[in-house]
Amino acid sequence: MRGIANRRPRWQRHQHPDHGRHHRVPGRGLGGRGLTRIFVPQPIPEVALQRLRKLGDVIVFPHLDRTIDRPELLEAVEEAEILVAVGSTVYDREMIDAAPRLRMIAAMQTSTRLVDIDRAAERSVAVTVIPNLLASTTAEYTFALLLATAWRIPEAERLLKEGRWRQRQSMALLGTRVQGKTLGIVGAGSIGQGVARRAGSFGMKVVYTKRQRLDFDLETELGMSFRSLDDLFRESDFVALTLAVTPETTGLVDDRLLGLMKKESILINTSRGAIVDEIALERRLRAGMIRGAGLDVFEHEVGSDRIGPTRDLRELPNVVVTPHIGSAARETREEMSLRVVENIEAFLEGTTPPDLI
Repeated sequence: MRGIANRRPRWQRHQHPDHGRHHRVPGRGLGGRGLTRIFVPQPIPEVALQRLRKLGDVIVFPHLDRTIDRPELLEAVEEAEILVAVGSTVYDREMIDAAPRLRMIAAMQTSTRLVDIDRAAERSVAVTVIPNLLASTTAEYTFALLLATAWRIPEAERLLKEGRWRQRQSMALLGTRVQGKTLGIVGAGSIGQGVARRAGSFGMKVVYTKRQRLDFDLETELGMSFRSLDDLFRESDFVALTLAVTPETTGLVDDRLLGLMKKESILINTSRGAIVDEIALERRLRAGMIRGAGLDVFEHEVGSDRIGPTRDLRELPNVVVTPHIGSAARETREEMSLRVVENIEAFLEGTTPPDLI
């Protein structure tokens, strides 16, 4: 078998030597076999890479402006013993079989939905995930998106940067304050509960709906009151979607449900785009039947033919859109990547990784 230095993927062989450099650092390996070959399909924090480089030979796909395509990925995994699963990279049966030396897949995710678990088990490949380290960060971002939409901050910034600021203390760019308003949270899991805590600090009344109602003590602690889904949409000035996407919740927020919202209400979605009927939402926003929307997730995202919100949604001034960055805090990414490293370290030491599936 040719040495790994001659088996570098084409994208790596031709890049600048200091850009995503191939590191040959002696590692403990598996069973005394020398360098452990580790492949990471997109950049991760340097603090985690430094620890990975102590374990073996690490190759990182270096680009921030695009994801690795399938032919590149198939080539990159050929020599890998450990694959890090991050972002939208899929390790399906073909990809796992393209890595004959594969021993471990370490996911920087809370689930294994992008990994063929059955094939990994057939190949005796260990698979690890990470615990939910995103909840607090995503709750913080959800509330930030709510405030930005309520106060029309992106719209005001565009006006100023485009040189259209002409007067002060006018009726232009009036936002809406959140104090004293009702926030309805759909899906009161760890993220929804985090949003509720922040809303309480801003003097908001919080109602929620959930498949299984929270116990009374937790409701009291969080200052949350239970409502049916329809009543929540009727009553709320802001509706925050923080639920998981399932076959039952796909398309849940449809035209009928949107039609229950107040004219001055605002919809916030940091869960999954498939939960909302984007066409129905755009139509009601354009008609002024809903005041605004803040969207971090969309029906079509990276990996699909059309990325991001529909053109009509993008063009509406009362819509704030961001590219699925609800957990993209530097500290959170470091915590996530370091947990991946801990799983890999345990595996190479011959102990059970803390998050083994």
